Amino acid sequence: MTYLLSEEGRRALRALVGKPILYGFDFDGTLAPISSNRAAVKMSRSVYEWLKELAKRAPCAVVSGRARADIESRMNGTVAHLIGNHGIENVLASAPTLALAEGICQGWLQELATCHAQPLNDLGVELEDKRYSLTLHYRGALEPARVRIAVLLILQQLSPAPRVIFGKASANALPPGHGGKGTAAQALMVHLQQTGLFFVGDDETDEDVFGLTEGLAMGVRVGHRAESRAQYYIKHQGELEDVIRFLVHRIDRTPESLDHDGRRSAEGRKAANDL
Repeated sequence: MTYLLSEEGRRALRALVGKPILYGFDFDGTLAPISSNRAAVKMSRSVYEWLKELAKRAPCAVVSGRARADIESRMNGTVAHLIGNHGIENVLASAPTLALAEGICQGWLQELATCHAQPLNDLGVELEDKRYSLTLHYRGALEPARVRIAVLLILQQLSPAPRVIFGKASANALPPGHGGKGTAAQALMVHLQQTGLFFVGDDETDEDVFGLTEGLAMGVRVGHRAESRAQYYIKHQGELEDVIRFLVHRIDRTPESLDHDGRRSAEGRKAANDL
């Protein structure tokens, strides 16, 4: 993996902005810091403002495991294109497709409440109903590896068997044949008549995008992980603001805001303040 804010990474970003690109971002852990209080998660003011500027200049999308309505309430119209429920809620999703996914999830909820409520409670698992998918959260578990295995065994007993995607201290159950951030992001890219996709994400659910064989112009992971299929990485979530600022300056052909070490230079800070 190549550090995105290195000289090599910045050269790749410069080359990117001259092309018709859809800029996509995960939400939790990417646009906003991870928090144990999911309801309170939000972007910093500065990330919000720079993302707003980028969205004025190029098509942008948020591709999240959260429900689309949840993401919409946090974006305040900043980004026009929102994909929710790990790709199930997307621009091309038909009403019958969503109704089928919802029906499957309702059946799962009944199964879990009838047959697995006590084991899940004993494991300290919190069940989140996102209408078209379910997420089982176990953040704070003392033995997360053991809980992960136990949760997987429970999900494998559901009918129909879900597609299970693990996130950070969570397991996501998607109706079979539905969802996938990669397919949904790629479909939106084609729909918007863009030739490439830039995407930043932070966990296993985003590997679905990083693994695309067509359309992905640049995949960026938050945090270095050798086994990731992303080509580039940033060190932590706080660096995303620098990346978005850099993209805005390159699109506008104004002075770049990062020096060779990935730190904000004096010129860059002034340019950012003057924007």
